[in-house]
Amino acid sequence: MQKQLKSVLLFTAASFILLTGFKRDNLVSSSKASPPGPVTITAVFDFSTFPDVLGTFTTTGALNISGSAEMVIGLNNNGIRGHCIVTLAAPNGTITIHQQCQFGSNPPKGRWEVVTGTGAYANLRGNGSLLMPPNTEAMEGVIY
Repeated sequence: MQKQLKSVLLFTAASFILLTGFKRDNLVSSSKASPPGPVTITAVFDFSTFPDVLGTFTTTGALNISGSAEMVIGLNNNGIRGHCIVTLAAPNGTITIHQQCQFGSNPPKGRWEVVTGTGAYANLRGNGSLLMPPNTEAMEGVIY
């Protein structure tokens, strides 16, 4: 009888610890992403070294940083569309953005997406629209 009582108590104690000490929402709450926030990213480039150009950037909204920027431009054969890789270097890390550009409008336009980051921006993601007035990449959208 005592052996059965000990077994029941041990099972009850183990069940209590498992059910109250390892709640699933405790594990999830520490990994929840931040809600999306609006952001504007403005980069100004010197196109004299096309297709690899250098410049500076600033961001406002949900992210407020500035620093140096590099853009590698890849155009299709007729120059109507392009895919660009923009790397923003800030004091606490880098942000890599892929752009899909259409040059048939005035000003040219497109879409952008944060694909990776380092340092403080390692888990940053975002996307939005792009306008390209002369020497400028004007990105608006959200980051999360």
